[in-house]
Amino acid sequence: MNVLPRGLIVSLTPSPQSPWQDVDDVVRLAAAAQAGGAVAVKVDGPDAVRAVKRAVPGFPVLAVNIDDSHGGVVRITPTLAHAAALVEAGADVVELEADSAARRHDGQNLFELISSFAAFGVPVKAGVPGLDDARTAVRAGAAMVSSSTMGYPAKANTGPLPDLGLVETLVAGAGVPVVAERGYSAIADVRAAMDAGAHAVVVGSAIVDPVWLTARFAGAASIPVP
Repeated sequence: MNVLPRGLIVSLTPSPQSPWQDVDDVVRLAAAAQAGGAVAVKVDGPDAVRAVKRAVPGFPVLAVNIDDSHGGVVRITPTLAHAAALVEAGADVVELEADSAARRHDGQNLFELISSFAAFGVPVKAGVPGLDDARTAVRAGAAMVSSSTMGYPAKANTGPLPDLGLVETLVAGAGVPVVAERGYSAIADVRAAMDAGAHAVVVGSAIVDPVWLTARFAGAASIPVP
């Protein structure tokens, strides 16, 4: 896949506790990700896309458009208009939540929606909960699939993260590059996903969230009360 080399993608979609929330923060983090050897970054919203493309030219940008206000259960690029805004901003890859049950709840047909996304001419990354939705996404025109919906807020988590089993299933059956995502906070897990055949692995908080990182170390340094 020419747009996205194999390797590490750094997610710059900020957690609520992160002090790095504005577009200038995202730009600095993107430059740091590139300097550290990441093959791409993932950002939220057209403003972030434009800023990173302007400040770090030539660096691939995957983009989502997260919206809690549109009234449905899907938050990750919920509508065609959300995708169009990312394409207009210059995103190299547009990602959507490709959960057929959630889309059906919102009155959408997953196949038709992804077909419309793909018609923009920009590669589509479909975040799927399983192989059936992955195959639907690929038939509709998705260029890659990922495990990005696993453990997402308000969704039932079927097991511990990261879900390497899902990655292996997608690699074996999806027929397109697979991006491993959600819960990749240990170097060993990143390596395991790549060894399982993932095209790329997305890491977010474990690289860019100082509150999350500090809490991990503080927990290790705490002294149990007798």
